[in-house]
Amino acid sequence: MIKKVLIISAAVLAILLICLGVGVQHLLDSWGLGWESSRRMAETINRRLDADAAAVHDAEGPIRTPTGIAERGFVRIGGIDQWVTIRGDDRRNPAILVLHGGPGDAYSQLAYLLRPWERDFTVVQWDQRGAGRTYGRYGQATPDMTLNRMIEDGAEVADYARRRLGQKKIILLGHSWGSALGVQLLKRHPELFSAYVGTGQIVDTAELDADRYDYAMSRLLADHRSGAVAELRRLGPPPYRTDAQDEAVRKWLNRYLAEPDKAYLYTSVVLMMRNPNDSFADFQNLMKGHLSFSLPRMRRTYEAIDLRALGEDMPVPFFLIDGRDDRLTPPHLAEAYFRKIRAPQKAMILIGGGHFAFLSNASAFLDILVKRVRPEIMARAPESPVVRARRASPAPPSPSGPPPLRRAG
Repeated sequence: MIKKVLIISAAVLAILLICLGVGVQHLLDSWGLGWESSRRMAETINRRLDADAAAVHDAEGPIRTPTGIAERGFVRIGGIDQWVTIRGDDRRNPAILVLHGGPGDAYSQLAYLLRPWERDFTVVQWDQRGAGRTYGRYGQATPDMTLNRMIEDGAEVADYARRRLGQKKIILLGHSWGSALGVQLLKRHPELFSAYVGTGQIVDTAELDADRYDYAMSRLLADHRSGAVAELRRLGPPPYRTDAQDEAVRKWLNRYLAEPDKAYLYTSVVLMMRNPNDSFADFQNLMKGHLSFSLPRMRRTYEAIDLRALGEDMPVPFFLIDGRDDRLTPPHLAEAYFRKIRAPQKAMILIGGGHFAFLSNASAFLDILVKRVRPEIMARAPESPVVRARRASPAPPSPSGPPPLRRAG
């Protein structure tokens, strides 16, 4: 819900800069990017990706360590086939289930950005019902787009991953929409998780929308953009009846996004274009699943989010790691919620970046996971058969859980 305008803009920017290169100054101005600054940003990103071309190409390829795991395919979840990837250099490492944003904005195609995590963690990504390759399987016929079903889907994915890896519990990481889904999943199924990590944490969408309106208005007033100010005053503060009214605010808010967010959005589109495992149909499914399917169907669910109604007691260590310049889900709103949380252990940490800091500044995020989150869960976890096997022998134990993932086809 938060980045509908942004993802369209990023896709258009990438295509125009790659294919056309001329005639888009007015469009770029509308999202706060001049042509020259956009061209420089694109050149910098493309040079970096060119220099790491082998890793970009092989981001979803095999992992060759003796204890590694690299699986991607469909799992029967909630009565339908849903896309899941499991990647890590050592499948005995703690596993992290990543809940993507949106609704409907899958991240599994961005494995390159999280490749450094695979040394210390096993990364489990899931294209939620109505998102990415899961949407591609069923399209507009995707059934049961409800919050309750998605919570139960998440529990089934977590249970599949922990059984596949021979682990009793896994870490739950939620970003943006995924953070709201994640807290509800944690509260309903605490037995599956060793810790919760939220980033771009949503707490109360009504409060969030009001904050974004006020921020956009203050920045436009400071910049003396009288036309934009008049437009927002005519619109008035939220709540709104239509998504078009929300977008009228978001298009001005986008001008003031953190630069790392703008760079991430461009990078994400370019990575999909370079990924040998992604076809143009996959790209279309990502766009359609997010923008034309999940968002309109989940709009009312999104607007009703208020995590405070679930209570302040968390059953596992609770971490928030936010980009300090996030203007889409400002950290000060999450901080007010965090202060009241009661958990066995809790910490809130700000890192460089904006709303997508866990992807645009993945190394800093990983450093916190390794130094703060991993020790906490390792200290609390009872020794599982897998851990005992790891201590006894460098050879990997044979998985005793479900069979490997079914590939697309």
